[in-house]
Amino acid sequence: MGHAIFLLYPQMIYKTWLLVSLLILGNVLLLCFTIVTLEKRKLWRLPKKLGYYHVAYPQKYTFIIDQPEKCAEHKPFMVVIVPVAPGNFEARDAIRKTWGSEELVRDKAVLVLFLLGSRSGTDETLQNQLQKENQRYQDLLQSNFRDSYRNLTIKTMVMMEWLSTKCPQASYAVKVDADVLLNIKNLINMLVNLKTLQRNYITGLILSSNSVLRDPSSKFYLPHDVYPRSRYPPYPVGMCYIFSMDLPEKIVRVSLHIRPIFIEDAYLGMCLKRLGIIPKKPPNMHQFVVRPPPQYNRCLYSRLIAILTYNSTQLTSYWTDIHSSSTPC
Repeated sequence: MGHAIFLLYPQMIYKTWLLVSLLILGNVLLLCFTIVTLEKRKLWRLPKKLGYYHVAYPQKYTFIIDQPEKCAEHKPFMVVIVPVAPGNFEARDAIRKTWGSEELVRDKAVLVLFLLGSRSGTDETLQNQLQKENQRYQDLLQSNFRDSYRNLTIKTMVMMEWLSTKCPQASYAVKVDADVLLNIKNLINMLVNLKTLQRNYITGLILSSNSVLRDPSSKFYLPHDVYPRSRYPPYPVGMCYIFSMDLPEKIVRVSLHIRPIFIEDAYLGMCLKRLGIIPKKPPNMHQFVVRPPPQYNRCLYSRLIAILTYNSTQLTSYWTDIHSSSTPC
């Protein structure tokens, strides 16, 4: 009997060890499964979150419509880029008939180009219309990124890339929104009065220490994990800013090391800070107006450089009135 117990004892130990091992292995597998599941859930959530607050840039986009020789042919002192939606024909026509028609001011050549993205999906009718429009005016730049509000940073960086490679001949560049009434003469006067050609220069309506909005209901909301600082570095408001032509290449280069956010002008400020460049206030800050006065005043408007308008009809009306007399005041 004792001999039998002695023989069964190792078997009992073996079975116990096997059972314990299986239990441990089962727990390990369960733990691994739980971790993998949680990580997958994080990954499922992450693209949605990052895709909403970040933009996919840098990325190699290509131009569907381009003007690669335009600057070489015109040798502009100043090139003006107007980001505009592909289907906004009215805005482009209004600019061409108003301030965009001023091609020579104080013997300085001015070139105006419109920058477009692409519609999601295939809209052959719209694309055919754009091709015809470009054949007529030769002033469209269209890249293959999706044109949307959340992709304005992409649009800005595509503009910077194009300027750095296709327009080094210009002395200055201007980015201006399609709903802005731009006074080309006053802008040229401001740049000429600088006396010397500027470098590392960017100006406009400068915001310094602008607070990061943490209210989720805000159009400009950014969570802490996307941008942890409480304030943005100084940057020019996106409606209109002017910069020297040495900047586009520098901004594109430094952007490789800065994760983009969808607020394009604030992101520009982040790039400038990394470059150690502080945006300069213009000689007269009051010439850049983001909130128009309640009543139109021809004398006041004639002295401005850039002011927002409510629509293309208003922009055309104001520009026509300002230029209806040689003495608007």
